[in-house]
Amino acid sequence: MRIRTYTFVTLDGFVSTPDGRPVQLLLPGFPGRTAYGLPEFLSTCEAVVMGRTTFVPALEAPDWPWTQPVFVLTSSALPDNTPEDVQTASSAADLVEAMETAGVTGDVHLIGGPSTIQAFHEIGAVDEVGLVLVPLIQGNGVRLAHDDIEPLSLTLQSSRTFPDGVIEAFYEPRSAASTP
Repeated sequence: MRIRTYTFVTLDGFVSTPDGRPVQLLLPGFPGRTAYGLPEFLSTCEAVVMGRTTFVPALEAPDWPWTQPVFVLTSSALPDNTPEDVQTASSAADLVEAMETAGVTGDVHLIGGPSTIQAFHEIGAVDEVGLVLVPLIQGNGVRLAHDDIEPLSLTLQSSRTFPDGVIEAFYEPRSAASTP
């Protein structure tokens, strides 16, 4: 199993607006699931893992956004309209175990804000950091990382630029032993 992020982020480090809207929705004419490299990325993912804060608004979407199995990091009960096959756990380690038990062996899309990403980082379970840099300075909202996060050194694996200036980049975390 390989856990990978694919997160839209502004030039000043925000992943959502103060009211929780993902920053990609601020792009003029944002085409949704067909945007940028998202279709290619999602086609490689066998499962999706996210925090409760990301999951709950998805329940209100006109169409359920995922075809893959969904796993949610939460210690609270999910709403009644949650699909029956959604699995939950209260820790990132327990969620990784639940994915393994469910037979997930391929790539997993880690969606979420700083707390969810940090929880998987803390157990060494983030295998790739995919960022989609939105050419926007937002000024406030939810940051990609909390102020007290342990530094995470990354090595660029690949990148590409789209005609509107959006940049997609994939990084691999460096092990502590290889960090200078």
